This record gives sequence, C-alpha cells and structure tokens, in this order.
Amino acid sequence: MIVLGSRTSELALTQTRAVAELLRAATGCDCRIETMETVGDKVLERPLAAIGTKGAFTAELEDALRAGRIDAAVHSLKDLPVDDPPGLVLGAVPERVDTADVLLIRPEAVAAGAAPGAIPLRQGARVGTSSPRRCLSLQVARPDLQFADIRGNVGTRAGKVLRGDYDAAVFAAAGLDRLRLDLQGLVRWQIPVDLLPPAPGQGALAVQCRADDERTRGLLQRIHDEDAARCVAAERALLAALGGGCSLPLGALAQATPQGCRMTAALFGGTPAAVLRAAATGPDFAAVVAELAAPWLPLIGAPLQGQRVALLRIDGDGGDLAAALAIAGARVVPVALTRAIDLPAEPQAVAAVAAAPALAFASARAVERFRTVLGTAGLACRAAQVFAIGPTTAAAARALGLPVHVADGSGGSALAGLAARSLPRGSRIGFPCAADRNPGFEAGAAAAGLLVLPLPLYRVEADPAPALPPEPPP
Repeated sequence: MIVLGSRTSELALTQTRAVAELLRAATGCDCRIETMETVGDKVLERPLAAIGTKGAFTAELEDALRAGRIDAAVHSLKDLPVDDPPGLVLGAVPERVDTADVLLIRPEAVAAGAAPGAIPLRQGARVGTSSPRRCLSLQVARPDLQFADIRGNVGTRAGKVLRGDYDAAVFAAAGLDRLRLDLQGLVRWQIPVDLLPPAPGQGALAVQCRADDERTRGLLQRIHDEDAARCVAAERALLAALGGGCSLPLGALAQATPQGCRMTAALFGGTPAAVLRAAATGPDFAAVVAELAAPWLPLIGAPLQGQRVALLRIDGDGGDLAAALAIAGARVVPVALTRAIDLPAEPQAVAAVAAAPALAFASARAVERFRTVLGTAGLACRAAQVFAIGPTTAAAARALGLPVHVADGSGGSALAGLAARSLPRGSRIGFPCAADRNPGFEAGAAAAGLLVLPLPLYRVEADPAPALPPEPPP
C-alpha cells in the first residue's frame, strides 16, 4: 500500500488518481489517497501575491509527508518551490503533457474577424488571471485588455467566465484536458507558445516523498520519465538562477534535442509591460541555463525603479534595450534620432512580394508600411510563413493573420539563419524593408540559397531636432 497525499480540488484529485493508476500498473501496489486543504485553497478572497505564493499549495502536504501520514504527495510541478524542503525529494516526474496556456472566452467577447494567430478578444475585454506572467504577456500583445485577479479551482474559474464576471480567463491546457470539463458555451483558444511561453514545469506532475524512504523512492522510479525530468529541472534551474519563485513573470520551455538541449524563455515586467525573449542551444542544460540567466539577472528586483531614462535610438524604437530597462523598473523614454519617409511602391514589385510563399521583416515599421501598401493595392498576403526579428516586429507581423516565427538574437544574420533553417533552397522570400537597410539579411539568405525579393517602402533620414518629451504630470 502507498498512501498518496492530494489537495482537495477536483484537478488535484484527478492528477493524484492518475498517478495512483500509473503506480498500480507499474508496481502492482495498491494506493490510498488522503486529501487536505492548503493555504492557497482556503484563502480565496485575496490575490496569491498577497498571501505569499511560495508553498501556498504545497506546505500542508509536505508537513504530512514529514509526519509520516502519507508516503508521497502529488503536485502540479509548476506550483512546487524550486528548492527541495529539508528531508524531502522529488521522487518522480511522470510523462509530461501539453505545456501551453489557453484562453476560455465568452462568445460575446470574441473579436469578429480576428486574424489567425491574433488574440481573438474584443477591444478592452476583461481577462481573469492571477499570474503575473500571463497578465504581462497578454498586455505586451494587447495593451487595450483589462486584467483582474481570479481565484478558485478550474471549474469555478470557468464558471465565472460563463456567467459573465469576466470576458475570458487564462488556464493551463493540461488542467483542462485532465479534467475533461464540459466547456459548452465557451470558446477555447490556445495561446501560441512564442507569445506566452509556459511557466517552468507547466504540464508536468511532481511526486514528492521523504528522502530516507527507500521503498517509496524505488517504487516511484518505475513511473519516472527521465526526459521530462531533465527538461523541467532545466526550466526550474533558470527560475532558481534568477532568484525567483512562482510569482516571477518568467516563461521557459526546455526540449531535449539530438545535439543536446534547447531552451526558449521570456522575462516579463515593467510599466507599460515589456518582454525580453531569448533562446539557447547547447550540449547540456547547465550551460544553456547559464547563458540565458546571465544577461537577465541584473534586471531582477527592479534596481532602476522610479528612474526616468532617455533612450537615444537611430530608428526611434527602444527594442530589447528598452525592454530591459523597463523590466529593471525604469520609465523609458525613447528619443528618435531619425524619421521615416514613405516611398512610392512599384505595383509589380508589391504584387510579387504579396504572392511570395514566405516573408521576412526586420522592423515593425516595415510591417506597418507593407500592410498599408497591400490595402491600397487591394492585395492579400499569400505567405505560408513569416519571419521576424524581435517581439515588437513579431507582434506587428501577427496582424497580417499569418504564422510568425521569431528569430533568436537580433540583426539580419539571425533573421536569415531562421529563414534558412525553415525553407528549402531556392525558395522565394519577400522582404519589405527600408531603402537604406543593412545588407545582413539579404547576404545571409542568398548564401543559404534563398531568393530574396526586396521591397523598399521607406527611407530613414536624420531628425534635425530630436527632442525629449516633457515630464508627465504627477
């Protein structure tokens, strides 16, 4: 007999029953489930941040483990603090399921004619979430949305959307799928992972036990998935390296590859919301974690809180530097040293780029100008793939209603590398751009055997009188 501890929520019980079935099938042992309420289950009238998120859903189960009342405790791994409590260890990580987040939306709040890939919510919709990561990521993509704290188990939160307390709410896909809830009356929309990377460990379960309980540890190893465990350990290592707990607005997804491992991550913060995205590949997860953590660690804890920083940029867009300053707490004021002058577009060239099977964008300005030109010409974009540099350009490109792939790093060479990995040699790729652009993308794409169709739509000239905006009133 193995005694498993579980929270009382229907999702927690469903997950614990699933672990019990895995143990029975793998070991032949019978299982009994003991339930208990945690602080996070009891205190529903306050946001999680107000009651302290560390251990909010795990402490009571861990106490029961130490006292010997249960042999193992089943948690959603994303709720588990990154440090093993004294005397306890992670005995098993079963096979991981869907890592994505989803929106459940009232039909009345769905945006009519929303482009594929764009968040399908009407202007100013009210979204329920208690997660800073989810809130900030959606604010980056849609600053018009309104956000409100939402508490309760999965069914309760879905019910609050259904009855109109919220226009939509964010859920982990794994929880919805495990519960198999009847979601009639709601629209389910899966949030693209490049827009909202999952919380470290999302989609995985953690089975915790006592460090000195050799029998239970041996049994749990029979349901342990080593690949899933390596990946979630890397995601949690990045969280730990940044000194964060469950409330740190960090998304991370690790994957094992034939060459070693790869992790994509996003750090959110600032007012207005900002995001830094990065990816790293290497022979081992420790090196990948170190590479991702190093540039972000100085930003943690908002060391520039309250400081107003003028950011002088040639193109007027702060890019990743502006995002880093905002996440560090600064009020960023981009000052454009240049201005863009629209150029007339040659109709045949516009038609050729609109018909190209792929598009590449190096700036949000190029996206916006291309959309205007397409509208004037009455043309639709036929590209099956769109490649973009950075989150600002990617967000603008999503408005075209096409799948967008975001380049790791910055600059034309990174964009060319992404396109070369995704397209066969000889592919045509449209490139709406500035007349006085950097040649990096075209050179890299040509070297990879891609046929670039440049479409100069504007030129950049120096602004004779760049000015710092006045200090806003208090």
